[in-house]
Amino acid sequence: MIRGGASLLPAPPGDLVDGLVRLAAVLGDAYPLRPKHRAGLPQGVAALSAMLTVDRDDLPRDYMARPEFLAAYLHWFLPWNIYRQGRLLAGLGPDLPAGTRILDLGAGPLTFLHALWMSCPDLRGRTLHYEAVDRSEPALKAGRALFAGLAGEQGGDWRIATRRAAAGGRGSRPADLVVAANMLNELEPDRGGRQRGPDVEGPERLVMGWERMTAPGGRLLLIEPGVRQAATQLVKLRAAALERGWSVEAPCTHAATCPLPGRGRAGWCHFGCSTEGAPAWLEALGRAAHLPKERATLAFLLLRAPAAGQEGEQAAARRGRPPVRVVSDGFALPERRRGCYACGEDGLVLLTVKDRADSRLPASGDLLAPARPDQPRRDGRSGAPVIPLD
Repeated sequence: MIRGGASLLPAPPGDLVDGLVRLAAVLGDAYPLRPKHRAGLPQGVAALSAMLTVDRDDLPRDYMARPEFLAAYLHWFLPWNIYRQGRLLAGLGPDLPAGTRILDLGAGPLTFLHALWMSCPDLRGRTLHYEAVDRSEPALKAGRALFAGLAGEQGGDWRIATRRAAAGGRGSRPADLVVAANMLNELEPDRGGRQRGPDVEGPERLVMGWERMTAPGGRLLLIEPGVRQAATQLVKLRAAALERGWSVEAPCTHAATCPLPGRGRAGWCHFGCSTEGAPAWLEALGRAAHLPKERATLAFLLLRAPAAGQEGEQAAARRGRPPVRVVSDGFALPERRRGCYACGEDGLVLLTVKDRADSRLPASGDLLAPARPDQPRRDGRSGAPVIPLD
């Protein structure tokens, strides 16, 4: 189902770039704004951004049911989430066979559906069954209208159903691919008013719930912002899933303990890329809202539910040189060298190249299988073995 390539966040494909350019006109048709509301859009974007980050306590529970917040979300957060998810999907290369069932939990305005359509044009002629669950009916309706405007008659092979329910609500039947994007912080509070999530509800309980929604051997894709708190939650969910017999297909190359748990001063697992290909209209809105964006980041997990014969497949995949996944941007090293950290089955390693300007240094998220020295020296900062790539 997942082909995967050497680059986790490749350059945005042309269809993704074109789709985001077209999104401005589609938004104008599907969700028109009055002149005064359009004039106040940058201020609305800035206010919602603050509520979603530093002023989380001020965020209304059903903020996407409010027209002013929904407008800000559709014009700023939706396109940037499509951009991030679209680049990730281009790297994962999902090869979904006809008849695949997708369940999108906390779908909002069908962000994942748009990202899949824009970044994977080879899937457009296949019959896919997509079910979106969200507690905000206005967000679901806006998403359907936007997708109809973008896909038009071409979207007829994708059977789309939406249902208003809590973010953790179940689908109508087990799905081959369950998606939960930007959802962990959106789970409904419990009766005591506490926010739900792995820290409150327990990672195992969440995984058990997703297990009931996923077909045997199906996948679960969790996508969160590339911040420490989100990444540490994913580490806990990863451990709980492994305990229950799930396997990790990406970004991890192994099932060992995560060397980037994000606790204390430890780093956290996330991936970043430039914002090349972002449409001019979106960059202009960012400048007006004083939210310029030069980097897009995310943290994610792609898990596979237990199925007969799965262990043999994993063993076969481990043959040859052990692969590593790059988990940092490049940085300067002494002696005119340059390096980046990568994660493998034996923990962190430091990859290096000779020239600081050498473009052969892999990018964040890249997957490679380097030859390892018999007796590698150790990085003085992290203690990681050093693997020269030259």
